[in-house]
Amino acid sequence: MAKSRGKVLIVGGGIAGLTMALELGRRGVPSLVIEKEKTIGGHAGTYACKAVDGHCQKCGACLVQDAIRDIREMPQIEVSVETTLAGLDREGKEIVARFKKGEKEGPDRFSALVLCHGFQPFDPAEKPNYEYNRIPNLITGVELEQMMKQKGNVFRPSDGKPVKDMAFVQCVGSRNPALGRPYCSQVCCGYALRMARQIRTQNPSTSITFFYMDVQTFGRDFERMFWEFRDAVYWIREIPGDFFSTAGDRVGVTVEDEGEIGELTFDLMTLSVGMGPSPDQPVFEKWLDLRQGPERFLVSPKRGGIFVAGSATGPMSIPDTIANSRATVTHVMDYLEERS
Repeated sequence: MAKSRGKVLIVGGGIAGLTMALELGRRGVPSLVIEKEKTIGGHAGTYACKAVDGHCQKCGACLVQDAIRDIREMPQIEVSVETTLAGLDREGKEIVARFKKGEKEGPDRFSALVLCHGFQPFDPAEKPNYEYNRIPNLITGVELEQMMKQKGNVFRPSDGKPVKDMAFVQCVGSRNPALGRPYCSQVCCGYALRMARQIRTQNPSTSITFFYMDVQTFGRDFERMFWEFRDAVYWIREIPGDFFSTAGDRVGVTVEDEGEIGELTFDLMTLSVGMGPSPDQPVFEKWLDLRQGPERFLVSPKRGGIFVAGSATGPMSIPDTIANSRATVTHVMDYLEERS
């Protein structure tokens, strides 16, 4: 008779948590996935497919939907949405978790715990010069993703009109020591350029400008895509200093050119926001005595049945999150074998 390895608690129903549950299930290990939102999929579940003329751009958005479908077909996996942790304790080799769902609260026991609580997109309102929430047609990359997924194209939020010219501003909330975020978020160049390529394919006359520090070629096939598409957009190696609204709800920015300050305006401007630690992280640090890495995300202890996976450990793309989670499964299985 095979040894019972017990059940694993997975906190977070994004692509990291779903991957963990699926890989454990394929190895015969049952799990409970808790998700505080109403649906599973996490941030990545809201992203748009960025295929161009039927050709995949390797953004990974479709992998989330594949995981959600597979989860529903695996009986070893239990999913509880709108569920949060009210507390964690250790009793011997077991982890005792207290859950809160609606008005109900109750405990359960597990052999291991994997934190897959993800990340938090940077809020541009934290930096006043962006004038975010005050300029009608200044949006974040997250909002553009949602627009593309829901409407299939890009429009001005102020009046719903098609966009004739637009700009992306890179490194918003990344590579900025003054904000406590000196690191590169790794995904921003990729998602911005993929969306730009999709927009230009659907609307060839749309003019697109990129404001950037330098282009980080993280991710599968990104470098090839960059060289194929780079001449289709205007590149300005500068991050604008000030943002403002102009006539017709156009978005204006100040830029410096050969020592002279000038202004440029666009129908729509997208802030490519970076990734920061989840707001849930501090409570896990307190409950489990976990430590932060140099980028302020959690370091997975890989001991005592506690593990951290995916973007809860640092910025990474969807494919990289899947790879990281699969690697973490190996550590979890090793622990469960030793424990039993």
